[in-house]
Order: sequence, then C-alpha cells, then structure tokens
Amino acid sequence: MSVTNQKPKNERWWDDEDFQDRLASLLIKDPLVLKNCAHVLSPEDFRPLTGMYNGRERWIVVERALEHYEKYHEPLGNLLRSDVLEYASNIHLAANQVVALKEYIDTLNKVKTASPDAVVEKVVRFKSQIMKAAALQEMHDLQLTGNLTDEKWKELTDSGMKAVNGNTNGTISYKDTVEDRIARRKLDAKSARAPWSFIDPLDSMVTLAGRQQLGLVVAPYKRGKSLFLLWLANAYVLQKLNVLYITLEDPRSVVEDRLDAIITNVPIKALNAYPSTIKKRFARFKKMLKTNIEIYDGTEGGVTIAKVEQLILSKRDEGFMPDALMIDYDEEIEPSRKFKDKRFELDDVYRGLRRLTSKYNLIGWTAAQTQRETRNMKILSGDKVAEDIGKMKKVTVALTLGKGDWTDNSYYIWVAAHKNDKMEIGCEIVPDLDRMLIYDREATRREMKAHLDPNV
Repeated sequence: MSVTNQKPKNERWWDDEDFQDRLASLLIKDPLVLKNCAHVLSPEDFRPLTGMYNGRERWIVVERALEHYEKYHEPLGNLLRSDVLEYASNIHLAANQVVALKEYIDTLNKVKTASPDAVVEKVVRFKSQIMKAAALQEMHDLQLTGNLTDEKWKELTDSGMKAVNGNTNGTISYKDTVEDRIARRKLDAKSARAPWSFIDPLDSMVTLAGRQQLGLVVAPYKRGKSLFLLWLANAYVLQKLNVLYITLEDPRSVVEDRLDAIITNVPIKALNAYPSTIKKRFARFKKMLKTNIEIYDGTEGGVTIAKVEQLILSKRDEGFMPDALMIDYDEEIEPSRKFKDKRFELDDVYRGLRRLTSKYNLIGWTAAQTQRETRNMKILSGDKVAEDIGKMKKVTVALTLGKGDWTDNSYYIWVAAHKNDKMEIGCEIVPDLDRMLIYDREATRREMKAHLDPNV
C-alpha cells in the first residue's frame, strides 16, 4: 500500500486542524478568549506542519488577529477580511494564495465556537507546560556552566510567570504606546467604529454608541422607544453584528411581529394575511446575513445585571458572541439589592450595564421614560427624564424622541447628551407605524422638502 500522498498524522493534539481552526475563530471575535490566552500565544504556534491543508492561511489570519489585539485591545472581528487582504497586498502574496486566504476566511465564519472557556483552559495549560519546561531547561543549562546567578534565577522565574499569567496589574505604559494610539485613531476613522443607525439625518449629525459604550433612548410612554431599539437591532445585523435583544416589557411574540414587519415591509396588521410573501422576503433577508438577532423574553421579571451577564455567557457557550446588547427598558431591570432611594437603584443598574459593555466589548443600548406631561413637547432635554437626570450622565449618548411638527406622528430626535460628539442638536423624522418603521426615508424626504425655509 502506497503512503506517498497520505496526510501525515500529527502526534500532538495541539496540531489538530479542527482544534486550530476553532481557536483561530475565537481569537478573531471573542474578547474574553483574547484576554485570557493571547499573552501565551504567538503566530509561531500556528506555523503549518507539512501536510496541513489550511496551514499557511491559518498562520496569516492568527498573526493578524494577535497583532490587532496587541495594538487595539479588542478583537479583529468584522475587519478580518479587509485587514488580511490589505496585509496580503502589502507582502505581495500571489493571486492563488489570496484566493486560498478568502476561502479560509469563509471557512472560519462557519466554524462552531461553543464552550470557548474550555478551549482557553486547554490552551493555557498546554502553553504553561511548554514555558515552564523551557525555563527549567535554561536554568539547568546555566547551572551546569556555573552561570545561574540569583539575579538570573529571579529573571527567569519572573519572565516565566509573566508569560503564563500575562500583565496581571492591567496597566499600560502611556509613554511607550503613542504609536498604538495613533494606529487606533486611524483605525477608528477608517472603520467607523460606531455603527450607523441608518437614520440618515441622525447619522449626518453625530455618531452613536460604539464598542464598550452605552446608549440611551428616552421618550414618553408609547412614543417609539421600542421601535427605535428594534430599528437599531435590524440596522446592526445588516452591518454584520450579532444582537442580543432583551425585552422586559413587550412579550416575545410582539417583538417578533414588529421585526417581521420591519424586515419584510408588510404592515403588522397584515402579517397573517401574507404568509407566502413573508416567507419569500424573509428568506432573501436571511440569505444576506451571517449574523443574527437573539431575543430573550424577560417579561416575567427577575432580570438583573447578573442574569444578563449569565445570558451573555450562555449564548457565548453556544457559539453566539453578541456584538450589541439591547434592553427594553431600564426600569424593568432589577437592581442587585434594594435601596431606599430609587435613584440609587438606577445608579446600580447603569453601573452594571457599563461594566458589561466594557467587559464583553459590546455596544449597549437601553431605553427610559420621560416625566409625565411631556407628550406634546418637541425638545426633551435631560431634566425631563423620569426619576433621575443622572442616567444621562452615565451613558455615552442619550437621544430623546419628542413630538415633531411635520405630521401628526413625526418624531423630533434630540441629542440630549453626548460625551464624544455634538449635543443639543436635533432632527425630525417621519415613521411608518403600519410597518413598524421608526424612520420612513421617502416620507421624511418629502416632508423635509416641504418644510424647507425658502429664505435659507
């Protein structure tokens, strides 16, 4: 029997291609995996063995993912394809190798990444054993030659522990990282770090919440808070972001019907009358997407920040890593403990939400209600938020939905607070409430044209 063309068997489990693909996929998109094991990894760990099918492509992808994380402290994520192809162009990679890279990226997008913590534990344990063995060997060699001084012993011990445990104090040298900051700002400008809302007048005024930031939409009762969050959820998934949508007020069936109306453009009251149209349009929508919206119905109560974190980790274990977290709405989130003052409970909730967005590299959004007797107000400033104006100070961007002038149901979006962009500016939009659209582009353009000041 000839064995000339047989693929060589790898002796170590580390060299298993399925395992390496799974690890590569996690290094691209999971911030916790990167935080816990990037410090023990290098591209050389993925240097291809003879006979590896995707060896060189995997090596390049992991190199880009690790370098990106080292510079920007966040996953490469949706920038993977553009970053890798730019790198391939810079090193003048042959055309057939570029094709192979594209195919491998497509393959990685299909890799299941369930139970990431188990993968991390396996990686860290394996790499720790290798590093300890290397340090012991160097100590042994130095001892044999009489060169193992106390200083060298401490140096090897300290460097070995740092290699295994990473930068345990969590600090970054400001003085020595100016190049990283310049590269980060260049990346921010290039990649539009905060995703679009797809509400044209709003996007032309300001950027909204980005990674590790929290956004807030505020409006009177039944004024469109939920529709705004659902519109954003759809906009984000169209921009290749995974969305975890937690509904605490409306049951899941209502949320699903609204999303179906938004996506298929079928009026919500007519959904039951056009099942074939919905199937056809939704199939087209689904075919376009590689990301998803996961809906959690928390209307029965008991949803705390700890519960939300548990849900994030549960979905992560299933292979669904959220990019955006949306919670409708804030007063339905239970604080970790009871306070005498409602204001302190909201402090606790918003502090927890900010921690989650930072820890899991998420774009966060929630909604809040205004005070009574604000339904007919056009501009809703921060002091009109029910209970506590302090929540405006706790978020990156806060938008309010006032009553517009153009039509009976138009909205006036007011940027009530913004830490990183302009604030106290606004724009008017017209919705299509039959189709659950917070923004009807054509209707808004018509009204905008009709209300243009001829003297301007």
